Amino acid sequence: MPSDVSIVVADASRLVAIRERASLPGRMMPFTSAALASAIASIQAYRPKIIAIDAIFAETPSGVAFIDQIDPLTRGGSSILLIVEHDGQWVTMPQSSGRGRTQSPRVAVAASEPRIVRPSTQAVAAVSNIVAVAPHSEPVNTRRAPRFLVRDRLDVIVESGHASLVDMSALGAQIVSLPVLRPRQKIKVDLTDADETLSVIAHVAWSMFEMPQPKAEPHYRVGLEFTGAAQRVLEKYRRRHCADQPIPHRGR
Repeated sequence: MPSDVSIVVADASRLVAIRERASLPGRMMPFTSAALASAIASIQAYRPKIIAIDAIFAETPSGVAFIDQIDPLTRGGSSILLIVEHDGQWVTMPQSSGRGRTQSPRVAVAASEPRIVRPSTQAVAAVSNIVAVAPHSEPVNTRRAPRFLVRDRLDVIVESGHASLVDMSALGAQIVSLPVLRPRQKIKVDLTDADETLSVIAHVAWSMFEMPQPKAEPHYRVGLEFTGAAQRVLEKYRRRHCADQPIPHRGR
């Protein structure tokens, strides 16, 4: 069953407006069209309810190849939609009725014949390479327990720098980190709480650089493994701050 997450993929110049004005169900996870590896990894991990793709990007060779590659990942119930700007609003439309068109839905209906864009060999090869790499970015054995999405934004401190918590279990977590974190690195993590800060030691299991959005700082999407000593405390923390139902996990 899909999780209550909507993944958005768009060109960086349009992503900010989409985030601010689009109405999508659940938690929105945005990715620029330059961060396809991270988008694919998140689609595999979260099985989102909606994958909303900017219609302009979907028309490009890389966009067409990207959609072709993620289409098999939607068999668990995810839906691929195109997102377009129409009368100052960002709206979604079915992929089958809008693929290959960059106009608003009202104008697109008048088109006599949709333009079919075929990806170049180089574009298909590039996205195929991304898909081949993405599963190895987060090894299967890093998720040793069900993960739970945080209910509200939670800031954490890693290596004296700032990060935000995405999901967690008593054994591990996913964060978005401003400091550079590299696989196998041992770090101290300070988890903020209502009255105190919970400090734990973690190892970096995987790390992926993501191209920044406009006016945003470069960051890394990181998977952490906590040490066993703090499991009981971390489980209590998880119950206080995360959703009741775990994120569905697709075996690889």
